[in-house]
Amino acid sequence: MGVHILLPNSLQELPDVPLFLSLHNLCATLKCTSPSAVIFRSAVINAGYRISGTHVNPLGLKSDAPMDVIWDIMRCWVKNHPVKAQPPDQPGSIILAKEPVLQANFARAVASLSKAQAKKVARFLPNPERHWGPKLRAGRQITSKHISLLGPEVVNGHLNLEGREEPDAKRQKTEFQKEEDQKTEDATPSS
Repeated sequence: MGVHILLPNSLQELPDVPLFLSLHNLCATLKCTSPSAVIFRSAVINAGYRISGTHVNPLGLKSDAPMDVIWDIMRCWVKNHPVKAQPPDQPGSIILAKEPVLQANFARAVASLSKAQAKKVARFLPNPERHWGPKLRAGRQITSKHISLLGPEVVNGHLNLEGREEPDAKRQKTEFQKEEDQKTEDATPSS
């Protein structure tokens, strides 16, 4: 089913770059806002390196740029988008304390969009069904705020049942349990 999506996606990756990096993880280390993938890709391309997406992670990027260049690009980004002061022993503070050797050019590069993005082709498999994914945790109350998660039909059906008494099957189960408890008490020898 998803071969027509995953195969072209993996063929567009840089074949000689084994690892990928996550732009969001880089930004989390520096505690800064994340540039868009297109802006970051443009900066890497403008620095003279290659960059591509990865089939593993929608936010992952593969590049032949050394990490010094990647961090220089991020330092330039932070200069344009300042962060709050951090304790000096934090990794982000140590990285930002160094002046960038490379001055990043964030002008949009022609090749910053992948072929799939330019053609507006899905890069990852769609959800197999409507409302697919994590559901509510057990024991939580379903309220009207869950409409966006579950859909109005499910929430309305559940909310309409809230005001009613317990269903017959549940009552029978509790009566059956009472009978079982009574039998267990009768069978237990008294001391």
